Amino acid sequence: MNTKPIIRVDVVSDIVCPWCYIGKRRLEKAIQDTQSSCTLQVIYHPFQLDPTVPKEGIPFSEHMEGRFGVNYAQKFRQVEQAAETEDLDFDFENLPKAINTFAFHRILTIALQEGIQVEVKEALMKAYFIDRVDLTDENIVAEVMNQFGWSAEKTIGILQSDEASDEVKEEMHYFRQQGISGVPFFIFDKKYAVSGAQPSEVFKEIFEKLAQEKQVQAISGEVCDVDGENC
Repeated sequence: MNTKPIIRVDVVSDIVCPWCYIGKRRLEKAIQDTQSSCTLQVIYHPFQLDPTVPKEGIPFSEHMEGRFGVNYAQKFRQVEQAAETEDLDFDFENLPKAINTFAFHRILTIALQEGIQVEVKEALMKAYFIDRVDLTDENIVAEVMNQFGWSAEKTIGILQSDEASDEVKEEMHYFRQQGISGVPFFIFDKKYAVSGAQPSEVFKEIFEKLAQEKQVQAISGEVCDVDGENC
C-alpha cells in the first residue's frame, strides 16, 4: 500500500517560453530528489505570451527584432547560458518561427484527459526549442504526436477544429483573474505559489514542507479537547 503523501503541482506556462522549459527541468530535478518521500502530480495550464502572433507564425528573427531591436540575440545569451546548466541546448538565432500557441494548449488539454499531458508538454517544448522545427506545419506536429499513438488524422483534425477551445479560454481567463501575468508560475497543493524558474532547491523545500504537513494530518485522529466537546 502506497502511504506517501500526494502533492499536486499546477504549472501555468507556455510552450514557447524559454524560462518555462528551464523551470520545468528544475522542477523535475526536485521531483527526482524527493520522490521517495512523496508522490507528485503535475498538471500544466495554458498561458499565451503573445496571442497576437498569427496562426501561420512569424520568422523568429523578424519578430524578435520588432520587439527588442537588431541585437535581440544578445538579450537571450543569459537564457541560453541558464539552459546549458539544465542540459538544454537553446539557440535563439536558429529558431524558425515565433508561433501562436493556442492550438497547442488545446492539444495539452486533450492530452491531460488521456493521461499523457506531461509527456506531450515535453515533446512540444523539445520540438520547438531543441529540434527547432516549424510547428506551424501540421504534418510536423503530427509527427511529434505520433509517438503517443495519435494518428496524423487525429492530430490534424484537432488542429483544424475548435476542440477544447472553451476549456483553454476559461483556464487562461481564470489565471489572469488570479493576477498571473508572467510565467512560469507554480502552485503547490493550492497552498503555496512560486513565480519564475526558481532553483530546484526551492521546489524541493516546498515539497518537503508539504510532505511533513500531510504526514502530521495523516496521523491525527479523535482526541479529547479541553472544552469536553469530544469526550
